[in-house]
Amino acid sequence: MDLDTKQVHQLTEGQAVADYEGVYLADGNILFNSTRCIQTVDCNWTEVSNFYLMDGRGRYMRRVGFDQVHTIFPTVTDDGRVLYTRWDYNDRAQIYTQPLFQMNPDGTSQREFYGGNSWFPTNIVHARKIPGSTKLIAIVTGHHTPAHGKLGVIDPARGRQEGHGVQLVAPIRHTEPIRVDKYALGGNQFQYPYPLDEQRFLVTLALPTPDGALGRFNIYFMDVDGRRELLVEGRETGEGIGCRQIVPLAPREKPHVRPSMVDYRKTSGAFYVQDVYRGPGLEGVPRGSIKRLRVVALEFRAVGIGKTSQNGQGGSSNVSTPMAIGNGSWDVKVVLGTAKVHQDGSACFKVPARTPVYFQALDERNYVVQTMRSWATLMPGETQSCVGCHDHKNGTPLASPGVSLAMRAGAQPLEPFYGPARGFSYASEIQPILDRRCVECHDGDKEVPYDLRGETVVLEGMRRRLSKSYLALTHTRGSNGQHDHPMVNWIDSMSGPAMLPPYHKGAAKSRLMTILERPHEGVKLTREELDKLACWIDLLVPYCGDYLEAATWSAKDRQLYARFAEKRERFEQIEQANIRAWIELQVSSER
Repeated sequence: MDLDTKQVHQLTEGQAVADYEGVYLADGNILFNSTRCIQTVDCNWTEVSNFYLMDGRGRYMRRVGFDQVHTIFPTVTDDGRVLYTRWDYNDRAQIYTQPLFQMNPDGTSQREFYGGNSWFPTNIVHARKIPGSTKLIAIVTGHHTPAHGKLGVIDPARGRQEGHGVQLVAPIRHTEPIRVDKYALGGNQFQYPYPLDEQRFLVTLALPTPDGALGRFNIYFMDVDGRRELLVEGRETGEGIGCRQIVPLAPREKPHVRPSMVDYRKTSGAFYVQDVYRGPGLEGVPRGSIKRLRVVALEFRAVGIGKTSQNGQGGSSNVSTPMAIGNGSWDVKVVLGTAKVHQDGSACFKVPARTPVYFQALDERNYVVQTMRSWATLMPGETQSCVGCHDHKNGTPLASPGVSLAMRAGAQPLEPFYGPARGFSYASEIQPILDRRCVECHDGDKEVPYDLRGETVVLEGMRRRLSKSYLALTHTRGSNGQHDHPMVNWIDSMSGPAMLPPYHKGAAKSRLMTILERPHEGVKLTREELDKLACWIDLLVPYCGDYLEAATWSAKDRQLYARFAEKRERFEQIEQANIRAWIELQVSSER
């Protein structure tokens, strides 16, 4: 909108997609949320929005967020970073994992800012950096609640997890870290704060009515003690309706301009870990125990068809278009390969750019010692580093007498996992092992435990056909895996957000692997067979290597999925054309 003429210029277009939450960046580009990534929420039937970047005229539109579910409400800090909320629940429950994230305006350096391993706050939204301060102001709220709640000041210098850096204000009061889904529903409800300094801010506020209902939202000038002055009164059009997001029309200092480090001519990036043993993730694990890092890419569903149910420590949920039993993996897992961990704990390796990946620390048996229940994404040509597993964002790189072994070797390609990168399919990777080694005895005879045949059974709710061996090993009844797994003891996908201790669960704690490590009834498995079984367990027992595998969908269901998959491909082709045009622009400017 031109503020002088009030004329509005449309910047984006695209059939049946939503573009919203646009924000100007210091370099003149615009970052915004869009559903043109064509994904659906893992636990619902709602379109996913991820971040896209374009110039101020709407040109060169390209994706810079490659996330499982929503990224929410980007704002620009005075040092030029972008602050936002990210839903973040790979291999853990979805309710409590909506932490604050940060990144550079070009999409590089995407990493946690606050609360990545926290039960409290349940959800942090509408965060803005306080000018001239290291603190920010935000709304502290729940998961299955509207996007309003209590007002809080977050000071990362006091801590980055749970309530250590959170102070409820207006008025300032004791901040109790409560573990509950629907947090902050009662009393005054705040939205979209806009800080002026550490003491004063503009905010949208709704007060409860005498009958207990929520009144309309009005705009107030307020201080942290709760003293307020009404500025704009919302229209009386129904409960909770009124004024919403505040955009002050006033001059302010331009944020710091951060030069872009992205090279779209490249297709990969590199990760560097200074010392995997540093940090709480591998606390107590003797040096030399970690031999390699497994790198796993996540693939996300295009649309929801069928469901399973889940319940566990982190709450309860559904899974749309499921590809594992209820408490198994949320998403399709693609094993890209492994990276060497050197004797000094360092590692440096290449990964595909614009791809969400996570890491698993493996011991000499290729069993998981610790797993990253989140993901990281590199932009083309980016190198991202961390101190250890899991580094503290208030820490600094370790002082070292020399260059690490991984740094000397340079970024290395990943060692493949028994073939090309592929979605991990139980039917392709595990059932052939069982057919060769186990079915002769475990043939469905009632006198022999565990029917390990590949014969399939239809689970109507999932709309999948799963093998009897898969159901037997995962101890599944219906669609929801039980919480006690006598043979296959995987990390529960409904586990809580807090960091798990080393060797919490997985292949190392599974009776199946204990039995098979030594000859069982005269059967001795190869290293490859053991590695694939362990990998399956440590990936949280996926059944499908893609979202079409083992489907019992109707013709209408298949047409629906094909339509959304084709829509995704169409927008990806448009994006690739935009990237080629951007590369040409950069090359011509370098001449």
